[in-house]
Amino acid sequence: METHSQEKKRAYNIIWNASEDYTFRPEFEVFDDRGEVDLYWNFIVGAVHKYYDYRQLQEFFDYVKQDSDHPFYEELAWISLENCAYEKGRHDRPVLEDLRRRASERVFHNEYPESFYFLIDELKKAHFQRALGIQTQVSEQVSSILDKLEFDASLTTEEIIQRLLLIIAEYFPLNIVPKKKSFFKPISLIRINLHLREKEIGRLFRKPFTDVSLISFLFNKPKESESNQDTLGNSAIQLKKNGVWRKIQEQTETRQRETIHNRYGASLLAETQTRMLEQVLCIGNHKDCHLHITRGDFDPKIESEYKKDVFKQKEKNLKHFKQNFASNNNSINQLTNIIKNTMLIQFEPSTYQAETGLIMAGRVWKSLYLDEKNVFLKTTRDDIGSVSVDILLDASGSQINRQEILSSEGYIIAESLKRCHIPVRVLSYCTYSNFTILNLFRDYDEENKNDRIFGYHASGCNRDGLALRTALHMMAKTHYDHKILIVLSDGKPIDPYGISAGGSDLDLNFYSDKVGVNDAAFEVRKGRQSGMSILCVFTGQDEDLPAAKKIYGNDLACIKSPEKFADIVGILIRNELRNL
Repeated sequence: METHSQEKKRAYNIIWNASEDYTFRPEFEVFDDRGEVDLYWNFIVGAVHKYYDYRQLQEFFDYVKQDSDHPFYEELAWISLENCAYEKGRHDRPVLEDLRRRASERVFHNEYPESFYFLIDELKKAHFQRALGIQTQVSEQVSSILDKLEFDASLTTEEIIQRLLLIIAEYFPLNIVPKKKSFFKPISLIRINLHLREKEIGRLFRKPFTDVSLISFLFNKPKESESNQDTLGNSAIQLKKNGVWRKIQEQTETRQRETIHNRYGASLLAETQTRMLEQVLCIGNHKDCHLHITRGDFDPKIESEYKKDVFKQKEKNLKHFKQNFASNNNSINQLTNIIKNTMLIQFEPSTYQAETGLIMAGRVWKSLYLDEKNVFLKTTRDDIGSVSVDILLDASGSQINRQEILSSEGYIIAESLKRCHIPVRVLSYCTYSNFTILNLFRDYDEENKNDRIFGYHASGCNRDGLALRTALHMMAKTHYDHKILIVLSDGKPIDPYGISAGGSDLDLNFYSDKVGVNDAAFEVRKGRQSGMSILCVFTGQDEDLPAAKKIYGNDLACIKSPEKFADIVGILIRNELRNL
């Protein structure tokens, strides 16, 4: 988490420097695929605050958040804001020209992560190709949208908002759920002083691609004639009738799944199975989220920086384990002995007097003269039933500086359990956009697959509540009598995708701090109420410990030094086995 905090501070410093306002608390900060701050885009965020009325812009962003696809509209707006903020700022900051050229080259060479909205990627690439002076090869319709999006520096804040609303109304009708306090009135044409003739307003709000979906015009379908166009209201009704926007969303989701597949590896489940699982798990706080369960097997035909990073990290993890082989092996032996001894005591045979069993010669006389029947000694062995353990590794970006350590800790626990003949399953979890990814390293019956744990790689965010809910759901489907989940985590959920507040208020709450902790704690309580044991090995900073305790309670082990790892984790597991 320390790395993320440092990068966040860097982002704030860049934004503050550009905005010249150190009281500004930006809603948007930009990081690259590695979680490192993006210099150019954060400067643009600050420049927008400096040159425009950010309060009015914030009202615009609040307004589009009423639509479930609000990230699409936000990305659309930032293409426009980037263009006009750059035009204003380049005279004050000559270095901005070079920064923009570098950012444009990164977009052109696909070095930024995909946005998950295919049209946004098309528009961004074409926009920055223009910035580089490269001729764009896009459809006439996409070029038309981009022409309208690239605002110049002469526009005021109100005019920018006005034009954005008109573009959205023309091409991408919002699916707004009315709120008690609607933004529509304060951002109306009257408030922003839009003095247009009635005919001009009608023309601007007319939809140019009537009955033509976004999908079709991306493939260069011909544009309908002006005479066949309906008004905005009729077009919106027609769109709903034809399910065009639903088709766009389906295509976008398919594109998202392909992106996740290429980045993290093929799904273990068929798409229909994944969707069925999402219908059960991606509800409540996790509505509109998605799941991807994989073994991290990459398509050999696809090369990416992320894939290279995963293989490099695996080598680092293995090297670290081998360099500390003596201490790691000692930890495995210690933990194995603790678990074995606990099991021996737990399953130790007990004897009692009974009417059948091994006769006790010294008590036979009681049977003859006192009519005592319990003159036999019977031996029984306690049978608590079968036990399984699932290990869940936090693989979010907050663990980047601990990847080698965390992979070794996961291996030590799994190997110790294996030597005690306890079935164990090991997964990692992280979140990318609105997808929570669970990577399966080894399953219960794969006793010789512990080495796969060294494929652990940290990236993205962590939606702990959904990861816990999914892991516990998977455990509930197994046949074992007693199920234990051990989570290695810093206890600090963070996911910018947010959660729905419920009811008619569809504002998204940032999934972190109190919101994320409460959600994760709720899933832990629910899992324990269903009879499963949930333990946590804390892997974060001291400042994050209170949050972890709130999630996991007293079933938490805080490791202060590697030498104490086996002892502390052993006590945690021993106490749980004794309670079975």
